[in-house]
Amino acid sequence: MITLQEVRRDAPWSWLKAGWADMMRARRVSLSYGLIFVGIGALITGGLWLLGLGAIAPVALSGFALIAPALAIGIYQVSRALERGEVPRFRVIISRFPDRITQIAFLSLLLLLLLMAWVEISQFLHVIIAPDSPLTPGAFLEFSLSDPAGITLLVIGAIIGSVLAGFAFSISAIAFPMLVDQDIDAVTALVASVTAVRRQPFVMLTWAWLIGFMTVAGTAFFLIGLAVVFPWLAHASWYAYKDFAPLPSSSASSSSSSASTA
Repeated sequence: MITLQEVRRDAPWSWLKAGWADMMRARRVSLSYGLIFVGIGALITGGLWLLGLGAIAPVALSGFALIAPALAIGIYQVSRALERGEVPRFRVIISRFPDRITQIAFLSLLLLLLLMAWVEISQFLHVIIAPDSPLTPGAFLEFSLSDPAGITLLVIGAIIGSVLAGFAFSISAIAFPMLVDQDIDAVTALVASVTAVRRQPFVMLTWAWLIGFMTVAGTAFFLIGLAVVFPWLAHASWYAYKDFAPLPSSSASSSSSSASTA
């Protein structure tokens, strides 16, 4: 069993406000962290363009959203340090790697499997629905908006992608910050996250919508916007976790401790 606090219906806006405050207090670390992943995204996108596969870039970038909660571990540590009154530095991220690294790796693997599934499904849909579609960005965009096969591919891909994104969000919304902050196992953190979504769907759907909107907006600015949006959302996710204040039952805690000892 997981004990969760009930949060206000407008809580996501408070999370964003608190997350922005943390990012401003640790702007050097937070924005540098964001730039690292923007650089990785730019390399992937640039490589696809050079190979004449620019139309695949949106699939790769949307996949980033699936695994972003795992990539934000360092930002959660920064918010945790700020909460303790410490000066945030990169050594907080490097030297204080979470003790639950194996549990974090397990949950990260689940998100990675979702990413691989999304890539495979995208390729399958392309082959089945529009095998002759162009792969250059401009031509593919025109094809997607004007050709019946392109519109079908776009609609079905959006539906499947939304389902996968919703599942990824449900299992990770507060799970990774919880693993950074508490001595629990990945299953307990996953259950806490799913429980938060199930008990307060309006709040969490609002939060998911805000994450999606801000990620798309950040991507639209040639990925540079993600250097701000990514750490901002990560800091805000820390406050989402703190607001729900998930606590495992005593039996769950003891079993987690036993598993860690073993």
